Amino acid sequence: MKRNVVLYQEIATKIKKKILDGSYPLGENIPSEPELEKLFGVSKMTIRQAVALLAAEGYVDKQRGRGTQVISNQLFNKLSKAKSFSKIIEESGFSIKKEILAIETLLPEAHPTLAIYFDEPVTHIKRLYYLDNKPYIYYQHYIQEVEQIHEPNLNLDHISLYQLLKENGYTVASFNDTFEAVIFSADEKKQLQAEQENGLKRMRKSYDSSGHLIELSIGLYNTQIFPYKIEYEV
Repeated sequence: MKRNVVLYQEIATKIKKKILDGSYPLGENIPSEPELEKLFGVSKMTIRQAVALLAAEGYVDKQRGRGTQVISNQLFNKLSKAKSFSKIIEESGFSIKKEILAIETLLPEAHPTLAIYFDEPVTHIKRLYYLDNKPYIYYQHYIQEVEQIHEPNLNLDHISLYQLLKENGYTVASFNDTFEAVIFSADEKKQLQAEQENGLKRMRKSYDSSGHLIELSIGLYNTQIFPYKIEYEV
């Protein structure tokens, strides 16, 4: 029984990868259950469990007599029942604006701190979030070097950032977030136009299926303007 649970999760992951890379396009059906049974050489029950998991995560919608349709090809759908932070901000009555400050290529050997995480050139993206035209989040993203970045089309939400990675051949398999209180440097304080000395630091690391780091994002929040919130549905 334990093996069967692991097996359907593995199959769901394989189907999800095909959704993310476009093999199973958005709005179209994935192969039927009998076809998936033959493709993976497993039982009908295992396939049904895998499809049910994908449906629970928000990737597919199974309808009787119409097959199973791909309804999302975004990397993250239902990580949890938490509202997105952007949604919480908007519901709190703030207007949100984003600005790209710089996009450049960095060599890790020229930046000792960066060399701790990467051993190949990285694309460095700086941006600012504004709440009602006041600087709120100062973000620095370091990702495996990518090409063809079109600033007007890159709103730099994490989903868009991961979509950019995917388009350049990098697929995120896992990530982790850490939060800590920090003292702003002079430059950080200037970027955020902060009066106070301290704020919140968020660090996100994303890895591919081999465990290699492909993204490091560091965000500094001016929590005097708005606190970081997490809201869960029950």
